[in-house]
Amino acid sequence: MTAPFARGRCLCGAVSYVIKAKPVRMVQCHCKDCQRSSGTGHISNALFRQEDVEISGATSSYAVMADSGNTLTRHFCPVCGGRVYNFTTARAGLISVTVGTLDDNSWFSPDAVLYIKRRADWDITRMDVPNFEAMPPPVR
Repeated sequence: MTAPFARGRCLCGAVSYVIKAKPVRMVQCHCKDCQRSSGTGHISNALFRQEDVEISGATSSYAVMADSGNTLTRHFCPVCGGRVYNFTTARAGLISVTVGTLDDNSWFSPDAVLYIKRRADWDITRMDVPNFEAMPPPVR
């Protein structure tokens, strides 16, 4: 049996996950919704094929309509409130895991930085990867 690529959990451990393969994309997002849901200047997400992620534990969710008109559904632990992952109708078949919930996230390196038009002056992010004013077209 092959070792999993990564493991993670919410703050209290009621929701956990195992990831079998490397991400298909890694991003940081500075949109106002991500700022509010993370409580800081941006959120870092790694996107995986949904079939490569096994989730244990029940989550609560909150859905919003994005600027694009797509629905983004964030899943979080109903016990500790920790945001763990999300789905968007723009990228069917992919799950976006909140990088801070990974047991080891040392491999994370964003492919892109999104919504720089909303980036706070004090939130410094990488400039050596593509930076987008808003959401670029989906990458498959």
